[in-house]
Amino acid sequence: MQKAFGRFIFALLIFFSTVIIISKLDDGTAVCNQYYENDISRLYIYKDYCVLPYVSHSDMESNMNIFERITLVLQISYSYLNDNILEQLESWDGPVTFMVAIPSVQVYKTIENIKKTLSHFPSHVLYKLSAHVLFRSKYGCKKDVIDKLNETNSGWRYPINVARNVARMFVKSKYILISDSEFIFPEKFESRMCALAQNQLTRNPKTALVVRIFEVNDTIKQMPRNKSELRELFFKGLAVEFHVRYNMKEHTIPHLDQWFNKQENKQEVNINSILKFSRRGWEPQFVSLNTIPLHDENFPFSLRDNTVLRWEMCRQNYTFALVNDLFMVHRGIKTVKDLPLAKKRQKHSRAQFNIAIKLFKQRMDHQYPETKKLCPEFGA
Repeated sequence: MQKAFGRFIFALLIFFSTVIIISKLDDGTAVCNQYYENDISRLYIYKDYCVLPYVSHSDMESNMNIFERITLVLQISYSYLNDNILEQLESWDGPVTFMVAIPSVQVYKTIENIKKTLSHFPSHVLYKLSAHVLFRSKYGCKKDVIDKLNETNSGWRYPINVARNVARMFVKSKYILISDSEFIFPEKFESRMCALAQNQLTRNPKTALVVRIFEVNDTIKQMPRNKSELRELFFKGLAVEFHVRYNMKEHTIPHLDQWFNKQENKQEVNINSILKFSRRGWEPQFVSLNTIPLHDENFPFSLRDNTVLRWEMCRQNYTFALVNDLFMVHRGIKTVKDLPLAKKRQKHSRAQFNIAIKLFKQRMDHQYPETKKLCPEFGA
């Protein structure tokens, strides 16, 4: 009798414990669902894409002075969102607008993972970082549509220029630097460049303030943060012009020795020279007003997706002015050994590129016929 009673009491305890656990699970699901519904209510449509703004919100954006700053505009695929980007973010002193593009599958889970990753970033990085999420959805951004999205990774094409353009829509400042991930900046790059931008871009708004870009050997632990450190690495063969051993035509700028040998002015930066846009493959990195054209979204990832902005700026008769002392640097030196992989990627994008370049040329000749002879012939 006592054993039977004991078993009865034990069964009751198990029953009530199970009820409590299920209840908690239900509450958790409700909270989770509410969490997702809050995100869904904030989604907005951009063409065939859904955009979730501000999965991380910079405190810097609430400062009234932000309009006079330079915003670093970045985009990245979710698969590359990790601590590797922190070195870049920590080297930049100004506001950052950051677009994360994700495949259209398990959207809620991926957004949650993005938030978790960002939450582990240092507070001084989050202070200046505003992050947003972008994914493709041809039929809108309502919950029932998103629930049915099932894009495979193999079928996903990274919408690089959509990501760049939408990221710019969140910029609160007058000036921008559109960059790719993992470029490192010298100390006080943003404040020094800001002073130059306020002077030069007020007088000539259609100017791109160009900075030289470099690669450093993977063995270098401490990235160069001023011109003298960069110069030392360069003449030791541990730093080179960006992609000079991979594709020399893309990023080289003349008179590098002269630029290195000019004594650095740490108080203010100035213009070194005006550069002629004479090579179709040239892809200068620059600071400009946020009024420059948007990237042409017809161009596929890896085939002139970034160069096309420079082409359009050339046709709009922008001035490309090389800046003294300031630069950008990327870890790792690409060589011709990396070409086969790039060619393979480009092969898959060739058909889309052929359509894009045809439409682009037609648009340029229609909108800017007077500058056709000022710019090189555009192509792959």
